[in-house]
Amino acid sequence: MIDTLDTIMSEYYQNMEIYKKLQRDVGEIITTLIEVNHIKISNMTLRIKSEEALKNKVISKAKYNHLDEITDILGCRIVTLFESDVDRIFDLIDKTFEVVEIVDKRKKHKVNNIEFGYTSLHLVVKFTDDRCQLVEYQKYQDILFEIQLRTVLQHAWAEVEHGLGYKSFYEPPMEIKRKLNRLAATLEILDEEFENIRYEITLYNQSLDKEEKVLKTDINKDSLIAYVNSSPVLNDMAQAIADKFNYRIVRDPHLISQQKLVAKMNFYGYQYINELNEDILKHKDTIQTIGEELSSHINYDSPTLNLYSTLMWFSFIPVIKNLIAGHGASSEEILDDVILETFRNSSLSIFDVFNQKKMNAQS
Repeated sequence: MIDTLDTIMSEYYQNMEIYKKLQRDVGEIITTLIEVNHIKISNMTLRIKSEEALKNKVISKAKYNHLDEITDILGCRIVTLFESDVDRIFDLIDKTFEVVEIVDKRKKHKVNNIEFGYTSLHLVVKFTDDRCQLVEYQKYQDILFEIQLRTVLQHAWAEVEHGLGYKSFYEPPMEIKRKLNRLAATLEILDEEFENIRYEITLYNQSLDKEEKVLKTDINKDSLIAYVNSSPVLNDMAQAIADKFNYRIVRDPHLISQQKLVAKMNFYGYQYINELNEDILKHKDTIQTIGEELSSHINYDSPTLNLYSTLMWFSFIPVIKNLIAGHGASSEEILDDVILETFRNSSLSIFDVFNQKKMNAQS
């Protein structure tokens, strides 16, 4: 055993530089696969097995003679947000590498109802012969490494399960097994529900391409984006101002979050897009004038106009109406010219705020 351990550790030290390069290249390849296919993941980690861990494995297993028999010298763990993405990434890996072994340890594939553990999909892979024809990958010929795929919930289960420390020489009592099974089943249901919610959100977002559907929708970030994108009034307004000041129109929906427009619209009493749309149509000329006033006073580093600024311009109107109403005028008496006069009287302070924010960002 000592001679075998010495042999394996000697091979480990001799091949360390190759494994470091393999770690880098595998990371770059898988990262590219995930990004190109627009898959959102929680995280990905790659590690080379430490000397201590390798020694412990060789001694405890007592079955290895050479380093190339050990498949997890390099290990990659990919933690996804959704269960279906585990299968999507597996398909990508299967097309990119040669999959030598598949061990599916996910709970739902177990047939023994007293089995517990909610783990992951384990793959043993290597570079394909075709890829190893490339000079930069020739050194990886026949080197095996492991890839582990699991969801965030599966990963959380594995971490807690490990922390419980129930694995020992003796099996845990049946009552503990039943509790673990119930918890594992609950996490499986949660994974499925997250999948269902993602599907429903996709259908919801797809339905927002129809204007009549948008108008009936409650106000949230996605519905505001869809509303502005589909509103001829707001698009024509932005285009007219862009033409007047020689700006280029851009669409950056981050403005909606930055300006807290969803919260502001709800605070002003707007719950549905159609309610917002009614007032925007009613005050469209005033909104455009406010937009022109703001655009003429703010010096942009780049000549662009954010389409979603139209919502920000509108957001001044409820504030001004409340200000005027506080001085004795009723909402019915508040006309657009009164709103504009009040806006212009207070516009200097508004412009000062914008310009000060710009100076702070530059400093």
